[in-house]
Amino acid sequence: MTKTGVDRQIAQVVSMMLTTCAIAQAPFALDTTFRTLITREYVNSIALLQDGKVLLSGQIRFPGGFTNLGSARLLLNGQRDPSFGDYTGGGKLTPWNDSYYVAVGQSVKRLLPTGYNDPSFIGMNTGPYFSSLQGGDYHVYPDGRVLMSGAHILSDTARGFDGIYNLIWFSNTGHLDTTRIHKQANGAVWDFQELPNGGFIIRCGCSAFDNVAVDLIFRSDADGEPDTSFHTGVFWGSASDYLPLLDGRVYVAGRYRTTQLLGDTLQLARLLPNGSLDPGFVIPQFTLGALPNTGGLGPLVVSVRHWGAGHLLVSGQFQYVNGLPRRGICVMDTSGVLTNAFDDCGVGTFTYMGITNAGVAGLVADADSTHYYIWGVYTGYDDGTTNDTLQRFVTRLHVGDITTGTTSATPQPAFSLYPNPGSGRATLQLEQVPRNAQLVLRDALGRVILRQRLSDHYTDLTLGCSGVYLLELWDGDRRMATQRMVVE
Repeated sequence: MTKTGVDRQIAQVVSMMLTTCAIAQAPFALDTTFRTLITREYVNSIALLQDGKVLLSGQIRFPGGFTNLGSARLLLNGQRDPSFGDYTGGGKLTPWNDSYYVAVGQSVKRLLPTGYNDPSFIGMNTGPYFSSLQGGDYHVYPDGRVLMSGAHILSDTARGFDGIYNLIWFSNTGHLDTTRIHKQANGAVWDFQELPNGGFIIRCGCSAFDNVAVDLIFRSDADGEPDTSFHTGVFWGSASDYLPLLDGRVYVAGRYRTTQLLGDTLQLARLLPNGSLDPGFVIPQFTLGALPNTGGLGPLVVSVRHWGAGHLLVSGQFQYVNGLPRRGICVMDTSGVLTNAFDDCGVGTFTYMGITNAGVAGLVADADSTHYYIWGVYTGYDDGTTNDTLQRFVTRLHVGDITTGTTSATPQPAFSLYPNPGSGRATLQLEQVPRNAQLVLRDALGRVILRQRLSDHYTDLTLGCSGVYLLELWDGDRRMATQRMVVE
């Protein structure tokens, strides 16, 4: 787009009122009555217990400790529960009935509420036919059966499963499920998640799965058969989390590249049912800011969750989103438009063995949704009002009156954009022009392609390429309103 193009077109304007979808910071107030004493190293996963205590998994050390614990339990105030059991853990926690599955090294164990191993679920390596080799991810079915990925050795020669397998089913006692057809690939299989139809979206380090060519992110049916109608074009990177929708679309969080956008690294995108990028989602731009770019890989989105009606809670290793300060956590609407929640708020840095991190690995709400717990690698949390430097690795946020606190209290300006959708030309009309009005236009990747001051009630836009754009109206350093612009 050029300034000449902006100045050229005059179009008919139809007025409409528009307000931002910004969410106030108030609903996420820091709860300073909850503080942990964890000294290092990271928390991978948490589970909230019925009595209000918190189960942790990761590499965790408390004051006075000489070794890291794989798991621990916190009391209601965040302090360590000394009555908790044998500390097996380290990886993802999954509640099941009154017990908990946890990834431990290359396999999975089941813990009792006391923290001790459930003796009715064997150590997978103690059963016949299976030997763990390289850990991946796991999924727990309602009846307690487990589906595990990675790269593992099977020796069930009677049923023809002999060699390295990458997607393997187990019974709810931990034994290899000899009724299932286990799957092989030409590389390890990593993170995966069940879809609403019972199938799975899967990330692998392979180019062929079950003798079918696949992208690094692909889809299978419930039995692990690859879906050849689903093509993401992902050829590099990793996926950390998935948020499937009932209509077949799915949000993919992580750090990855696709042939659909060569040269661009994506941290969060929405895929259509056929695997292509959804043009209705404006891809946010995450940056590290002052955080070190360890390994040169850049920022990482670790978790994406629904929050309220029409919004997403997003967390990870980042300091800015679309150039605005969001320290490890942000809220956007379902089309990718960033809100004002967590503006210049979030976690502080933690340095261990010369490596500095500041990331939020996940979020979970308590039973009555009055609090959210966040966890990860950080020290300190700032909610915009209180900066508590004693927060460490797990933090509790109080969720206030969401229904009355979801929009900005400042009256928003009315503006119009017509025609939309259009062929690439439109006119923006402002009923009132803010004193320091500025127009910012972003492409589907969140990159700023136009930034200009506004002094007139009418601004004419010309875009040469089809796609989805995000128009933002700013008054100084405050975003006043947003609107999607579709060029057909």
